[in-house]
Amino acid sequence: MSLASALIIGDEILTGKVQDENSVVLARMLFERGVRLSRIETISDDIETIATSVKYLSNHFDYVFTSGGIGPTHDDKTYEAIAKAFHLKMGYHEKVLEKFAEYHQLFLSGKPLNEARQKMAFLPMPCEIIQTEGLWLPLVVVKNVYILPGIPSLFEKLVNGIKHRFDGPAIERILIYTLNSEGDIAADLERIQNAFPKVAIGSYPKTSDAYKVMISLEGTDHQAVQEAAHQVEVAICGFRTFERI
Repeated sequence: MSLASALIIGDEILTGKVQDENSVVLARMLFERGVRLSRIETISDDIETIATSVKYLSNHFDYVFTSGGIGPTHDDKTYEAIAKAFHLKMGYHEKVLEKFAEYHQLFLSGKPLNEARQKMAFLPMPCEIIQTEGLWLPLVVVKNVYILPGIPSLFEKLVNGIKHRFDGPAIERILIYTLNSEGDIAADLERIQNAFPKVAIGSYPKTSDAYKVMISLEGTDHQAVQEAAHQVEVAICGFRTFERI
């Protein structure tokens, strides 16, 4: 199974001004496409920090997805940092500039394509440009690094536009709920986990009237997931559906 990592870039995330929404969107897409998201890092808007993290993740994962730092302002440093990570030159991408000019003519009449806006077309070279229907902003790919914006609405559209590129083994997930506490079910879960080592079994407590613990079972061996789920359900007096309140 292919492994992916996410690099969330932005001082606004680290200081609590903005909450990260993009890693959840990415995780769901990759899960559906059979790619395991194995690491999520959050770092500051610093070129050296970004470059170091990108280089490490690129060397250790099949795919890297960055979020943030590609706008027109002085603190948007992701493109420059990724160029530094791979010892690439920066240059204006003519097709991206043309796309920006078209967008400005159609939707931002009277506003010039000034130097700040052109900065968003100053990219590591070489790179791959992926255009998404209806969007002016391209998705830039350098080696195995997918460079995405931090704006959640744009991030989600761009991610959904490339999901066809990823096609790993389908992962089955079954959720089971119980009114028992984790302490009551821990021994049974450990026993079943040992019997099904290829099934990932996770326990997630929640204090509510509907259930006390949610058990997640995941794996690519669908028969094993089904059998393990059945054993868990019986052992912990579990149920698969409940009325959400």
